[in-house]
Amino acid sequence: MNNKLCFFSQMYQAIPSLVAIQRELGGTFVCGRGSTKRYFKKEYPELDFARFSKRLKHFSAGHKAMLSADCIVTGSPYKSLLTPYSAKKMMVFHGTYAGLTAQAVQDLMHFDHLFLIGERMERMLLRLLKGESVNYSKTGFIPFAGFPDKTEGNRLMVLESIGLDPSLKTIVYCPSRRGVGSWELCAEQLIREISSEYNLVLRPHPSQSMNLRWHEKSSMRRVQLAAKQRGNTLVDLVDIALPDLFMAADLLISDANSPSEESLFYNTPQLLTGLGNSSYNKIEESLISRDMSEEDISDAMEVFGCAPIYSERKYTNWQEAVDDALLNEADYDRKREGCFRSIFGQRDRSAGHRVAEIIKLQYL
Repeated sequence: MNNKLCFFSQMYQAIPSLVAIQRELGGTFVCGRGSTKRYFKKEYPELDFARFSKRLKHFSAGHKAMLSADCIVTGSPYKSLLTPYSAKKMMVFHGTYAGLTAQAVQDLMHFDHLFLIGERMERMLLRLLKGESVNYSKTGFIPFAGFPDKTEGNRLMVLESIGLDPSLKTIVYCPSRRGVGSWELCAEQLIREISSEYNLVLRPHPSQSMNLRWHEKSSMRRVQLAAKQRGNTLVDLVDIALPDLFMAADLLISDANSPSEESLFYNTPQLLTGLGNSSYNKIEESLISRDMSEEDISDAMEVFGCAPIYSERKYTNWQEAVDDALLNEADYDRKREGCFRSIFGQRDRSAGHRVAEIIKLQYL
C-alpha cells in the first residue's frame, strides 16, 4: 500500500477524477461511505483501498493511511475531517461548480492547492478572494479524460452494450439532485409522451439512484415499469459511464446543471426543463440568497442561453419539445460553443496529467 499519497472522497462522483491522478502517481483511496466504497470496489478493484470509519477512526486503515501520507487529494472540502492530518491537502473539482460563493471559498481556504476547472471558476474565485491569497492552478476539467471520441463506432458500441437500438436517435435525461431537480415532475411524463421511435435514457441524480429513500421506491418502480412497457428505454442507476451517455446522445434534457455544462464538450444539442426549482427564476433566487454578485450570477446562468426551455415555450407535450429542439439545434450552436469556452477554456483531456505533474514536482 502506497501511503505517500492518499485520495479521500465520500462521494462516488469524485472517484473518476481522483483515479485519473492516481493512475499517474499511485496512492491509496480512502472512503467510509458504503455506497461509494461499493462503487469503487466494482469499478476499480485493482487499486489500493483503505476503509475510513468515523466511529472507530483511530483503528481504521484509512485513518492510518492519511496519518502517514505526504499529500491528501480530495474532491470536497471536508475541512473538519481533514484538519487533524499534517499532510499537504489538495482539492480537485469533479463538477462544474457554477454556484461558487464566498462561503464556499472560505471552506476551501484550508487547502494547500486548488486545481480549478477553467476560466469561469478562476473569474469567480478572483472576484471572491477580495485581496486574500490562495494557491491555485487552472488545470482544466479532469473528467474530460474519460470522454470517448464521438465516432459512429463508439456510438454503436455504447448503444448495443445497453440494449438500445442504434438505428434510432438517442435522448438522455439528466436531472439535478432531489429537492432541486425535475425527476419527480418529468420522469414518467417523458416516458409517456416521447415517441418510442427515439431511444430514451433516464439517469436520476446519484442522490436518488445510489441512496434511494423508502418513500421514493414506489415512484422508481413505476418509472422502471413504464420504461419496460415503452421499449427502447433505460433507467440508468449509475451503471453506465456518464461520458458514454453524453457521447451517444443526440439530445440532452437537463435542469441547467453540471451535466448540461459537461455535455458541451461534444456540443450536444440540449433542451432545458425549467421546471420547479430548476426554473431560471428559482435558480437565480437561490444564487442571490447566497450573496453572489451580479457578474457571478450572469456567469452561472449562461447555460440557459444554450437551449430552448420547456417551461417557457408552452409546448403541448414533450414530443413537440424534443422535435423542436432537434430541428432548431443549429440556432444554438455558437452559444453552446461560446458557453463551453467561457466555462472551461480549451477542449482537451489532459487536466489530470497537469494536476499529477504539479503534485509530483511540488509536493512529493
